[in-house]
Amino acid sequence: MDNRSKLKNAIVAGIIGMTVLSGIPFKGEATPLTEGDYSERMDALDSKEEEAEQKLKEIAEKIEATEKEAEEFVQQLQETTDELEAIQKEISTVSKQIEQREEQLQSQIRAMQVNGQSGNVLRFILDSESLGDAFGRIDVVNTLFSANQNLMEKQIEDKELIAANERLTIKKQEEQTLLAANLENSKVQLEENQAEQEMMMAAIAAERSQVREEREAFLAQQRESQRRLEEIQTSRTAAESAAPVNVSQATEEDQVSTSSSSKPAEEKAEPAASGGVVSNAHSLTGSRYSYGGTTPAGFDCSGYTQFVFRRAGRSIPRSAAAQFGASRRVSLSEAQPGDLIFFNQSGSVDHVGIYLGGGRFIGAQSSTGVAVASFTSGYWSNYVAGFGRP
Repeated sequence: MDNRSKLKNAIVAGIIGMTVLSGIPFKGEATPLTEGDYSERMDALDSKEEEAEQKLKEIAEKIEATEKEAEEFVQQLQETTDELEAIQKEISTVSKQIEQREEQLQSQIRAMQVNGQSGNVLRFILDSESLGDAFGRIDVVNTLFSANQNLMEKQIEDKELIAANERLTIKKQEEQTLLAANLENSKVQLEENQAEQEMMMAAIAAERSQVREEREAFLAQQRESQRRLEEIQTSRTAAESAAPVNVSQATEEDQVSTSSSSKPAEEKAEPAASGGVVSNAHSLTGSRYSYGGTTPAGFDCSGYTQFVFRRAGRSIPRSAAAQFGASRRVSLSEAQPGDLIFFNQSGSVDHVGIYLGGGRFIGAQSSTGVAVASFTSGYWSNYVAGFGRP
């Protein structure tokens, strides 16, 4: 049993123990307390409170460590973004140089082809007034051809450099995508620790309260924290069990529907079941990526899907793992535009988008912002964990 399971069991045992010691059942009327009963109960609560404070301290340390880890991830994400921008600028500069040299080479080639230019070069040498003049003219011609050869060699080198930089760019984008997935998992862990802390505080406060109304309010808060904790843990367990599936090729039905129409799948009439999700999703295309973002000023993956569904009048949880846990599983052949598509890059569901059909989805990507991408080829085809209908 891991430390988190031991801690949770200790919390539950503590709540049950305090309830028994108080002489008040969870459901029922409070019984009158004598002075001796009160002293005995307070002594027991003092002991329980001391234990609870120690456990709360441990939870707070875990939360602080997770927050520091998230800050480091954000810094790494910014560094990766800066590197990608620098590479793109370098590619742009080299591309312009290549274009200029291409124009120069093409101009010289055309000059050699017009009016028998190769014959003109020969006449240029033969028209020499002396042997020394002829050698001089030959040197001029050799210099011209040597310069063209060097120019072509430089052209090849620069093209190879662009190809290498493009490969580096793709690698950096994939690293950035995985980084965003780690941030998502860190955020879920932080929420779980926070829920554990709230449940502890609510349990102790409930037993400290002697007023029935206050005690009932604290117990309600405790039940809500317990519900949140169980919901997060259930979603996380489901997310961790979602292994990537093979979607290298779309279903036969998907392929037929795509090939039989000149329009992309998402541009067809939107199914009534989607409730405006697809149209709302497209309306946010181009919004930038922002870790923790939940508005058009900047989205992360689950913040984007939650915003789209809310705008369509439907409520879904905040994180990718929670959205996975709250969705009904559907197969690729059953999926409809407007369903959710989930990805597992790091051993648990850590990315989510909106299925569009035709092997495509739309989502908030760390490298592109809100954009349409393929899940049957390229990077995302390796990490599809399944489809869900909220």
